[in-house]
Amino acid sequence: MPYLIFIHSLLRYFILLFAVIVVIQSLAGILGKKKFGKANKMTALFLLICCDIQLLAGLALYYTNFHTITAPGFMKDTYNRFYAVEHSVSMILAIILVHVGYNFTKKNLDDQPKFKRVFWSIFVALAIFFAMIPWQQKPVVGKPNVPTLSS
Repeated sequence: MPYLIFIHSLLRYFILLFAVIVVIQSLAGILGKKKFGKANKMTALFLLICCDIQLLAGLALYYTNFHTITAPGFMKDTYNRFYAVEHSVSMILAIILVHVGYNFTKKNLDDQPKFKRVFWSIFVALAIFFAMIPWQQKPVVGKPNVPTLSS
């Protein structure tokens, strides 16, 4: 279990990195009236792959801790409610947006509309990621910003 938590915690940085890169590439494409190329699609694909691996790790963590986080009265407990509902639902929504954004890379659209759609999908997903990651500074639910293998 500590390995799964470590992977889940570490992978968030790859997701944030690729999401920021996709947002910057898309914004540069919009402002510079650039052509949507293979590099743009590949970066979005790497983001998608990282998100899917993260989702699998998160679901494994969720279901191995299901009895704890959904115990009677869990909605009154800030910690358990955050992980059982707020974090889980928000991250699934953000990953859906990443999938939507990646699907736009495969559409037969002009470059500017493609950049705009990818930008907005990934930008909103990135905002959700930043808001719902249990950063160390978050009261009650915060986890260390630098993942370790200790349980």
